[in-house]
Amino acid sequence: MAFSLSQIENNAPYLLEHAKAAVKSLKKTNLTGHHARIALCLDISGSMQKLFASGKIQRFAEKILTLGCLLDGDGSIEVFLFGSHAYDAGTMTIGNASGFIDKVREKYHFEDDTNYSEAMRLIRQFYFPIGEGGHKNQPIAAQEPVLVMFVTDGDTLDKEETEKQLISSSYEPIFWQFMAIGKSHKDIKQRGVLGWIMKELVGDFRFLEYLDTMHGRYVDNANFFSVTDPEDVTDEELYGLLMTEYPQWLSEVKTKSLVESI
Repeated sequence: MAFSLSQIENNAPYLLEHAKAAVKSLKKTNLTGHHARIALCLDISGSMQKLFASGKIQRFAEKILTLGCLLDGDGSIEVFLFGSHAYDAGTMTIGNASGFIDKVREKYHFEDDTNYSEAMRLIRQFYFPIGEGGHKNQPIAAQEPVLVMFVTDGDTLDKEETEKQLISSSYEPIFWQFMAIGKSHKDIKQRGVLGWIMKELVGDFRFLEYLDTMHGRYVDNANFFSVTDPEDVTDEELYGLLMTEYPQWLSEVKTKSLVESI
């Protein structure tokens, strides 16, 4: 059984306000009582150092943990890291949440490159071990869906393999919510020369925008949004963004029998 608001208040009162906002978002999308496994996948390329050091990633992780408490029967989330390589950083729970990200960072060092596909393969292997994260063109069902919060502040070096991972994972009940930290090209509304200059100055998230609309997938299994800072959005806005396309994807995977029970 997932945690109730009263259980969160009793066990982790610092998560209560997050939980109230998450519950409101779940009600709006008719997902009260919904069960899912939640994963948080974090970029550990060098450019992320300030965000980790400031405590913003820890606080963001706590918001995703809150969602895990409401949706996952274990009241936990799995945390994965990626840079040049990918790592399973363990399970974050109410019991070990305090300082969790700092402990993770003591064990794993920041890396020079960014490779999305390494993390995607590792996550697919974790939740669907039979396929080993490899190529897939036949649907595989599971009892519960997986919602992955995938956080990065930069482009990836392995675009072709990332596309293959996204296509293959579309045959599995796993939804990728990509969140870029920084301003995206699609956020720039200015036209003409000024608009072009402004777009050159923002983060290059065009590939993530492309993944959001990419053709050739069994189901549309990804969404993308960007924030200039993880603390620039309120809890209600964050959970609302997380629920923008996920409910529609749930309906589709249910129709295609990718999830045994929703």
